[in-house]
Amino acid sequence: MLRTLILLCSFFVIAQQPVFDGVVSAEEWHDAQQFSIPYEIEPSDNGPAHYKTEVFVRQVGNHLFVGFIAFANMNELRTSIRSRDQIGGDDNVAIGIDTYGDGRNMIVLGSNPDGSQFDLKILPNGNNDEYNLFYETKASKHDNAYHVEFKIPISGLQFTPANTMEWAVVFGRSGYANNTRIQMINFAYDRSNPCVVCQTPDRITLHNVTSNKRSNILPYIFLGRAGYREDGRFQQQKPKGTIGLSGLFDLSSNTTLELTLNPDFSQIEADVSQIDANNTFALFFPERRPYFNEGNDIINSNQQAVYTRSINNPIASTKLIHQGKNQRLYWLTAYDENAPYLIAGENQSYSGEGNEAWANILSYQRTFEGGSHIGLLSTNRFFHGGGHGQLMRINSRVRIADQYSLNVEWNFSSVEEPIQDWINNSDKQGKKTVALDGESKNGDGLFVSVDRKTKNWNTIFNYSQYTPNFETPLGFVTKTTFETQRLFSSMWHFQKARMHVFSNSK
Repeated sequence: MLRTLILLCSFFVIAQQPVFDGVVSAEEWHDAQQFSIPYEIEPSDNGPAHYKTEVFVRQVGNHLFVGFIAFANMNELRTSIRSRDQIGGDDNVAIGIDTYGDGRNMIVLGSNPDGSQFDLKILPNGNNDEYNLFYETKASKHDNAYHVEFKIPISGLQFTPANTMEWAVVFGRSGYANNTRIQMINFAYDRSNPCVVCQTPDRITLHNVTSNKRSNILPYIFLGRAGYREDGRFQQQKPKGTIGLSGLFDLSSNTTLELTLNPDFSQIEADVSQIDANNTFALFFPERRPYFNEGNDIINSNQQAVYTRSINNPIASTKLIHQGKNQRLYWLTAYDENAPYLIAGENQSYSGEGNEAWANILSYQRTFEGGSHIGLLSTNRFFHGGGHGQLMRINSRVRIADQYSLNVEWNFSSVEEPIQDWINNSDKQGKKTVALDGESKNGDGLFVSVDRKTKNWNTIFNYSQYTPNFETPLGFVTKTTFETQRLFSSMWHFQKARMHVFSNSK
């Protein structure tokens, strides 16, 4: 009797939470929501998946546990312990989550068979955006399959709380068969619809998720000493130090406040190498600072109206992001110690390093089903000692049926130059001088794009124009006084399914 009671208690504990060890066993996952990945979308077109994949999802308190059993020919497995986001050539499994179910974005979390992770955000147009979420993965290899377990904190995702929630999910897997890269997914993929998450039929159900607000403060202290060699002797300079902190606070399940004081961005990844010889325009470097990456999809611009690296060396900054059921809000303010100044020209750009400045970015979006939205954005910057610039934008993305998308963006800028020597040039741009001599400038930019995507054809028409004195105070426009029309068309051909399904139920 006692042994039976102990076994029942042990079974109850197991049923409550899987043992997070990288081994997906039937006892731990018997009452989980179960899914599969039955379709191969590359190289075949929605043919049967070459390998069988079983997926299990369970909610345990405020965590989401996901287990993958990926049957495979283990002799063809490609995997190694990698740095984060560097597993593109490996076998891997992934889950994509849309907590709002309207296609505004999909958070993708993945792992290779050694537990090395990658994460990204897929936008409605199919492009990827930088994204980072703290979650855990463990993996194990077996004779005929590899297993991966995910432990995902629900508090790391933004959502509208309810007693019962249904989140749209996509399950994907990449691997190799006969030295050919294959992509598999949990539904028949319609290539004429760029919104991947809009197509998935699968949902996961969550109940009674309690508020588990994050509250993190991370201080830092840095002390360093530099030296140099002169006349055969090594001279050391005085030690220099600095202190700072960063913090993140969840005001609710869909509203997050971040702050940073005297941040140390020296630990970010190095910039990509670029050659500036014979280049008359300023070089663009991607934003890699994690503090600025979250929420980039809300302020994304086809005309580079916002470029967060124009906030170069902030002494202090706060950022508020709200993701509601039908609306999104982004607000960032910063005090920059060395604000760069950029002027776009017809044949070259002009840049210099300015002094201290206040910077603000405010964006609002009204979202609709299928990834459609209409939005307003405002940026402004006020320099210490005079000079300021403002930009207003209205933009929209409209899905028409499943095959067509219309993107419209209009930007208007108003600038009063500071009187400074940061840019000392006698050139003229339109009727205005390039030199910073206190002139007032107004300009605008317009972008229109019509996309048509079918199973075999992708056609895009773009129209873009910039007036001579258009400037983006917190953006990256390097060329003005031009108008372009572009028509791009491409064709894909996908082979019929010709691969067998490999599975082993051991």
